[in-house]
Amino acid sequence: MAHTEDFTERAPRAVHTAAQALGVPETSAHEGPELIRMGERAVFRLRDGAVIARVERSAARWAEADREVRAARWLAEQGLPVSRPLSGEQPVLAESTAVTLWEGVQGEWTVPRELAGLLHTLHGLTPPPTLDLPDLDPFDRVVERIDTAPGLSPTQRDQLREAHRDLATRIPTTKPVLGIHVIHGDANIGNVLATPHGVVLFDLDGICWGPPEWDLVLTALYRDLGWHSEAEYADFCDAYGFDVTAWEGYPLYKQIRELRMTTWLAQKRGESPEIDTEIDRRISDLADPRRPRAWNPY
Repeated sequence: MAHTEDFTERAPRAVHTAAQALGVPETSAHEGPELIRMGERAVFRLRDGAVIARVERSAARWAEADREVRAARWLAEQGLPVSRPLSGEQPVLAESTAVTLWEGVQGEWTVPRELAGLLHTLHGLTPPPTLDLPDLDPFDRVVERIDTAPGLSPTQRDQLREAHRDLATRIPTTKPVLGIHVIHGDANIGNVLATPHGVVLFDLDGICWGPPEWDLVLTALYRDLGWHSEAEYADFCDAYGFDVTAWEGYPLYKQIRELRMTTWLAQKRGESPEIDTEIDRRISDLADPRRPRAWNPY
C-alpha cells in the first residue's frame, strides 16, 4: 500500500487526469478537486458536487473499480436507483491509481425502512454472468488493516489478529437460511440518500454473491448500538420481511461486523483524540461480545 502522504499528493492529480480523459470540466467554487473523505480510497467533489471522484489507493484495485462501474450500470438498467458512473471508458488509470467519476447525488439521510426496500429488490435480481461477481469474503481487507493501521500497540494488533482467527474458524459452521443472492456488501443507512426523485443507493464496491443476512446484519447491529431506534428497526424488518436477529448466526455475523468496523476506524488513528479513544474502546470491547457497547458512529 502506498504511503498515506504519497497517496494524498497523488490522488488530486489522478482526479485531474481522469476528468480530462472523460471531458469533465472541473470548474467549481473550490480550487481543484475538493476532498470529502480519505479512507481505503479517496473521495473528491468536483463542480460543487455535480461530479464525485473515487480514487483507489493503487492500480491493484482496478478490477474492483471496474466491477463497481459495470455493476452500477447493470443495476440502473434494472431500474434500481443507484449512483451512476459518468459515460465513457472507466476506470481511468492515473498516478498508479484507478479513478472513477460519478454523477453527484444531492439528498438527505433517510430511514432504515427505505434501505430495506432497496435491499429486497437487489437481492431478487439475477446478474448477467459477464458481471463476474466474486463470492463474499467477510474478512476482506481486515488483515491488511490490522497490519498497516498506524499507531496500534503490539498488544492491540495481537488482540485483533486473535479475534480474526477465532471468527474465521467459526464462520464455516454457520449456515445462512436465505440462500445465496447478489448482495450490496456494505448495506448501511449511510449508503442511501433521499432525493426529490426517491432514494438512491451508492458505494457499490462491495457488491458480490453472498447471503442476504450479511446485508441485513448492519442495521440490526446499529440498533443494538443505539444508532437506530427499536421502531426504526421494526420498520426495517417489516419492509424486508425478515428479522436477522432471529437467525442463530446473527451473533457471529455481528461480531465479524464489529471487527470490520473497528479495523476500518483503526486506519484513522491520529486524526483526533476522540477517534483514538474510540479505537481503543472498540478493541477492548471486542474481547467480550456481551459487554455493553458505547460506540460512536464515524
